[in-house]
Parts: sequence; structure tokens; C-alpha cells
Amino acid sequence: MHKTNRKRGAFAIWTALCLACVPARAQELFEPSIHWAYASYFGTGWYKLNDRQSAFIFKTAPRWTIGESGFDDDGGRSIQYTLRLPLTIGLSQLSFDDIPGSVDPGNLATLSAGISFDADVPVTERFSVRPNVEVGYGGVIGEDDRAWSYRASMRGRFAFEPERFDWALIFDGGFVGYDASGPGRDRFSFASIAAEFTHPVQWFRSSGGQSLFHWHIKHASFPDRVRVEKGPGEFDVLRDYWEAGAAIGRRDEPIRLWFLRFDRLGLAYSASSSSQLRGVRLVFRSQYEL
Repeated sequence: MHKTNRKRGAFAIWTALCLACVPARAQELFEPSIHWAYASYFGTGWYKLNDRQSAFIFKTAPRWTIGESGFDDDGGRSIQYTLRLPLTIGLSQLSFDDIPGSVDPGNLATLSAGISFDADVPVTERFSVRPNVEVGYGGVIGEDDRAWSYRASMRGRFAFEPERFDWALIFDGGFVGYDASGPGRDRFSFASIAAEFTHPVQWFRSSGGQSLFHWHIKHASFPDRVRVEKGPGEFDVLRDYWEAGAAIGRRDEPIRLWFLRFDRLGLAYSASSSSQLRGVRLVFRSQYEL
């Protein structure tokens, strides 16, 4: 990889982990700048790399599903196919203490859209795999910076069903990259493992249906061990991050807010053991369905 692209990729991992980009004012402080094309790697939330960089990201992905994953009484396998249209908006240079209502629309920095396709394939009654591909296109608002982004991954889930609660081990691995309209292209690889638990609880009885408490612990690693610039001549090395999260859901029906429907609603906190990365994101679905 060329030296210039290595620098872009090193600093770009912040966007991959924070779904953000740094606007022109921050680009004057740090060169080369973060490439925005990695902005859809994580979900909606607030992220902070160091004392000088933080971001709020909003991501939505309308979806359409065909079929249902599982086995019939005769042992026949059925596969569920899902098509998504992800849309990602990045607001950068925000205080980490800001809340959505205080976000200044003038901070809007990036906008990207794409298409994603995956298939939930049952291998056994307990084990299933989910290949996924995603392609997107977008740019920095008010500038000529445009790029294609892409992602390919393979998830696996091994489920357990003891009497008192359900839990599963979820594996994920793949790569994310971009190809800019001007000079510059790069990609990085990732791998993760998560343990996800679901407990029935006696909360919110009046809302109808049995309530469920979901929580998970996750560890993600980046084999490239990318350097992240935090100041002139200063670097952090991002090797991994840990995440812990919790959410509330219902067993037989989704949570409805106006016209929106969610499998669950909750928060997850992430922190890198090798750098200053910190983040709080919203949880809407299982780690297997991100």
C-alpha cells in the first residue's frame, strides 16, 4: 500500500469506528483527514476518539424480508433474504455531552446511501450463518469529495436455550473499504465475537405481551492494528474495542414508536483497550442482525 494511502487509512479508522468525518476546520488541524466513506460501519450514537474529536451519527436502514429462516417438520431448510437501503448522516465536531436536541444542523458534514443484501442460512437447529454485502455512495456536503464504499462480512450464530433464558455466541468477520472519486482508496479488516443473552422479565405488563431483557458483551479486533493520528506527530494504535449493552423488547411483537418499529430499544457502551476511543450507540436489533 502506498505511503499516502496508509496515512489516509490510519486516520480513516476513526470514521470506521465512529461513523463520522471531520469537517474542513478540523482538516486544517490534522492531515491527512479522516475519510468519511467508512461512516456506516457502526450504528446511531455518539462517539469520541480523543479530546479534540467527537461525532454524532444517525443511520437508518429500511428493510424488506422474504421467507423465514428455519427447518420444517420434514427437515427441509428455508432461508430468509433481507434487502436494506442504509442512509447515514454524520454530524461532527460535537461535544460528547451534547444530546440530539442540541445538535446544530449547521454541523451536518456527510450524507451517504447504499444497498445491502444478506441471507440468513440455517445450518443446524442451533447454528446459522449470515453472509452480507453492502455498497454505498455519498460525499461531503458542500464539497466535491465523493466515494464508493463497500463492505463484505460473514456472521455466525450458535444458539443455546436453557430453561430460564436464551443466549447465543455470535461471530463476525470481514472487511470495509472505499474508492474515492479523486486519489485515494483503502480498506481494513475486522473480526468480532459476542455473547448475547435474553431474559424474560415481568416489566411493562400493561403494554401487552411478555417483556424481554437483552444484554450482550462484545470484543472486536482489527488485524491491521491501524495508527490513528490524535495530534501533530502523535498517534494511537487501534487494535480492538470492547462493548457492553442492554435493551428492552417484547417476545411476540416489536416496539412501536409512531410509524417506526424496533425489535428492541437500548444502549451500548464501547471502549478501546489500546486507544482513547469511547462511544455510546443505540441498540435496535440483535448483534446477528446488525
